[in-house]
Amino acid sequence: MKTITTTLFLLLVTSTARGADRPNIILIMVDDMGRDWVSCYGAKHQTPNIDRLAQEGVRYETAWSMPICTPTRVTLLTGQYPFRHGWTQHYDVPRWGGAGLSWTQFTTFARALRDSGYATAIGGKWQINDLRTQPDALLQHGFDQHCVWTGAEAGHPETEERYWGGHIMTNGQRVSANYGPDTINDFLIDFVKRNTDRPFFAYYPMLLTHGPHGATPQNKTDPPQDKVSLFAGNVRYMDQLVGQLISAVDQAGLRENTLVVFTGDNGSAAAGSLNGETYAKGKGRRADHGAHVPFIVRAPFLASGGRVSRDLIDVTDLYPTFLEVGRAKVPDGMSLDGRSFVPSLRGSDDPFEKRNWIYSQIGEFRMVRDWHHIVDNQGSFHDLEKDPLQQSDVSPLDKQAPHRRQRLQMILDRFPEDGPAPFDEFSARHHAG
Repeated sequence: MKTITTTLFLLLVTSTARGADRPNIILIMVDDMGRDWVSCYGAKHQTPNIDRLAQEGVRYETAWSMPICTPTRVTLLTGQYPFRHGWTQHYDVPRWGGAGLSWTQFTTFARALRDSGYATAIGGKWQINDLRTQPDALLQHGFDQHCVWTGAEAGHPETEERYWGGHIMTNGQRVSANYGPDTINDFLIDFVKRNTDRPFFAYYPMLLTHGPHGATPQNKTDPPQDKVSLFAGNVRYMDQLVGQLISAVDQAGLRENTLVVFTGDNGSAAAGSLNGETYAKGKGRRADHGAHVPFIVRAPFLASGGRVSRDLIDVTDLYPTFLEVGRAKVPDGMSLDGRSFVPSLRGSDDPFEKRNWIYSQIGEFRMVRDWHHIVDNQGSFHDLEKDPLQQSDVSPLDKQAPHRRQRLQMILDRFPEDGPAPFDEFSARHHAG
């Protein structure tokens, strides 16, 4: 009897420790959609499931990615800015060739978490390795399981399709899915249900809302005819998929012990609206609206719901945050550019625990901003509070402006030159994300 009692006590201690110290982590990254399509940010378009996530967590007002696809993805995975890892331009490795993201040079946060005991999975888009020539790339990068659109592969036109009849690969097996986003969402829901007894990490780089913008299962019988309505339909269906995944987490009894992050890879591919005003298309733009993305975090074990935060966040901050939450160590030889936003989630008022600037880059163009102002390496300086689309120079009558410009310029000037790109730079300059 004493042995049984001791065993039950140890199991209880282990379970309690897991609940307190080893939460599950889900990172959702929508493709090609900024804040101007999310209603809780003031968009006209309604996104009830994302709004519910914000009501139950913390909505960040100012978060930056890179202005284009693969630079954001590599920056996120490595925790390093593009001038370090070299992916300053968009580049599809399966389509255009090249070595892809090196697992010997970089250790992703997925690998760091897996090495510390997490079950790991990716469901979504992967374009930064060619899985034909590197079939174990996802495993090497830290994902035990996968369900991905590999990216369009040169010489194989069937791989272009990601939606209806989508060319999806699940744990090495390639199939033609009915509707690719559904297949991936179902895979992730199943992954959650199969891992209720151990900490897990799920990376969800969504296929939606990237073009081509066609009908979804919601409007297939009567699809809209204009491009903006098609994009809106894609956003609506994306929101539904997010809701299904979060509901699966909650129904599995994992809500209180799961960190969920919802964000985007760049600004919107179609102009939306904010607070009743038209908001310009952001994708690829060398401006705040090119990098300004939604950023919502639900973490009941760290933060109460319904909060709106003005704390600054950029995409490099995810890596150190996941390591801190997951009690994982920084990989040997890795230099991380971001800082954990756990203090922010906890509601810290200590400015030394938070960022006071964020950074973004596309090609040779670099920009840095604080809560109000933005400076870039082309000499522009704008007040984003008064001029969010950067249409007017800062007034010379603003007495605080010279000091703020000098401070941001000093930050920008201290960054090193770009490292070598892992692909042909000429090709990168001639392709869009």
